[in-house]
Amino acid sequence: MSDKQVARALGISDQTARKHRAHLLGKTGSPNICALLHTAVLSGWLPVPFHVTEPGSP
Repeated sequence: MSDKQVARALGISDQTARKHRAHLLGKTGSPNICALLHTAVLSGWLPVPFHVTEPGSP
């Protein structure tokens, strides 16, 4: 999602959304948003919205 989309969904300004994202990147040491999301899922901060199966499993 873009800063504008996040801001609209949360009812905050684009600049506030941008600052929050920058602070999260800094606090986690993540170089980009993909790495931040990876950290968030592995840490349990975000639920995984799908069931992961092993290759070859139905």
